[in-house]
Amino acid sequence: MSVNWDPGYTAAEVHSELERLLSSEALRTSPRSQEFLRYVVHRTLDGQADLIKERNIAIEVFGRGPDYNSAEDSFVRVKASELRRRLQAHYASPPSGTTLRIDLPLGSYVPHFIRWESPAEIPAAPPAVSPKAPLRRRRPWVAGISAGLVLAAAAVLLLVNSQRRNSALDEFWEPILQSRDPLVIFLPIPDSFNTVPLQEGAVYEGPKFEFKNESGETHLFVSAPHKVGLGAAIGAIRFASLCTKTGKSFTLKAGQDFSFADLRNQPAILFGAFSSKWTMEINNEYRFKLISGPDSHVLDSHNPSRSWRATRGLHPGTPSEDYALASRVTNAKSGQTVIIAAGISTFGTQAAAEFLTDPARLEELALRSGRRLKQGSFQVLLQTKVIGMTPTPARIIDAHFW
Repeated sequence: MSVNWDPGYTAAEVHSELERLLSSEALRTSPRSQEFLRYVVHRTLDGQADLIKERNIAIEVFGRGPDYNSAEDSFVRVKASELRRRLQAHYASPPSGTTLRIDLPLGSYVPHFIRWESPAEIPAAPPAVSPKAPLRRRRPWVAGISAGLVLAAAAVLLLVNSQRRNSALDEFWEPILQSRDPLVIFLPIPDSFNTVPLQEGAVYEGPKFEFKNESGETHLFVSAPHKVGLGAAIGAIRFASLCTKTGKSFTLKAGQDFSFADLRNQPAILFGAFSSKWTMEINNEYRFKLISGPDSHVLDSHNPSRSWRATRGLHPGTPSEDYALASRVTNAKSGQTVIIAAGISTFGTQAAAEFLTDPARLEELALRSGRRLKQGSFQVLLQTKVIGMTPTPARIIDAHFW
């Protein structure tokens, strides 16, 4: 086996450190980061660092198709940023005895293997002034300059620490935390039906349709006003979890229990597109509009020649490709912050909710906007592919900030 890395490290040492990393607290909760790291380390040890390219990683690690275009899809770059943060978190307080560090440098996917000393192994520095050296009286202006430098350094350090604490997720969430009122999480009730046998004297509210089954028995399609979409349910769980982590109180409402009074009095998160009149009413004041009907699609009102439609899949109601909007706006009628996760189908809604609660994706959005996410409003147009019953991480098609 040939190597193109420093022969001062044995493959056994690197493998041992890799296994420690994969089982560490920083990485064990992220299978994708584990697979990413395992792939680049093994390729490097096998002397194939020249094959560690973004396109190869997308296809071989994350299962993207051969048509993967890195210029249009930043998924690998986002996952690399996430992996770097996890490695940094691990090595901030490494286990005792660790002498080899695996890094993923910026601008490259080829890992570096670095031998380093733990703080306990670094010898203490000798005293700067010998006890026998004569003491000199410090001039007042020198002391003043020294104090000024110390204060300036402290101010810079505080600023840096403050910036580190305020992640893109923190800034996206800040307008919600600033409100004293609880966040209301709204689940729409889409039109859905149950099949039941026709029973004499039974009363069913709402629309109903009669049909005969294969045995000739009469059944009804009756309204099922108690069901919610899978994407909205998963989105509600993710945002409820975010509320719990940040100490933000929240309430959950569904269907007819939600009204404009809820929008007027508190911040809200709205899920779903065509199943929610509130999403349609609020979202369609802005650039990317949701157009309902037989030809449901997303329309760019700034350029009406641009529109996006879900691609029909093998099964009814399950597209192979979906589009969604992930937004945070200030409702003009109430002045309250409203977050929207709305897909053409329920899978797009789920992808949008995952996008809005993923720190790495919000970092990507902040870089794209060129400003801090706590400022202003935005709409993000997303595309996701649906594999089985699961949407893939969404790709940003376009975004509008104001």
